[in-house]
Amino acid sequence: MERRDFLTSVGQVSVFVCAGSLVAACSKSNSTPSGNNNGGGNNSGTLISADLNSELQAIGSAKINGSVIVIRIANDNVASSFVALSLICTHMGCTVNYDQSSESFKCPCHGSGYDVTGKVTHGPAAAPLPSYTVTVANNTLTVS
Repeated sequence: MERRDFLTSVGQVSVFVCAGSLVAACSKSNSTPSGNNNGGGNNSGTLISADLNSELQAIGSAKINGSVIVIRIANDNVASSFVALSLICTHMGCTVNYDQSSESFKCPCHGSGYDVTGKVTHGPAAAPLPSYTVTVANNTLTVS
C-alpha cells in the first residue's frame, strides 16, 4: 500500500468515527427517568414520597427526586392538587429547570418551554413532559 492510499484510508475512517460519535451524541434519549436518588424513592416503584404535614404546603412548591418532580398546584391534600412530571426535555433529553415564580419549565439546551402541567409552551419540543401517577393517603403523597 502506498503512503497516499494509507493516509486516505485513515482519514476516511476518522471521518466515519467522528460522524458516528456526533450522531450518537445528538440522538434523542429514550431512557426512563429513575427514582434511585435520595428523596423518598425505593425499590417498590415509589419515585417520590412526601409528608404533606410538613412538605409541599404552598401552591407552586416542589420536591425533586432525580429526574422526577412533584408540584403542588392546588390547596387540598388530594391527588388532583399535585402534578408529577419528568424533568427530561422531550426534544433532546436535557434536564429542564423549574421556575417556581412563573410555575413553568425551561430547557437550557434549546429553549423549549413547558407549563406546570408539562404542556409545551415554546418549541422546539413537540411532546409534553411525561407525567407520573400521584396518590395521597393519610397526608402522605406518593409518586409512582
